[in-house]
Amino acid sequence: MKRTGIDRTNLIGVIAYLIRTKQASGQGDALKRLESGQFDGVDFDEVLISSYQIEESVDVVLDKDIED
Repeated sequence: MKRTGIDRTNLIGVIAYLIRTKQASGQGDALKRLESGQFDGVDFDEVLISSYQIEESVDVVLDKDIED
């Protein structure tokens, strides 16, 4: 945690992200990879935010028969 700067609350999300993206095979493997410095320089806050974001398509419906 000191090496990557990840706090305890975000550690669970980071480990889940690494497992979900197949970068680690389990919790222990994810912790070992984090401790070894394999992910140094990665901004996990931005990575986690972008992994949960989805693009929504907005369909505009124009109704010509609307009476005011």
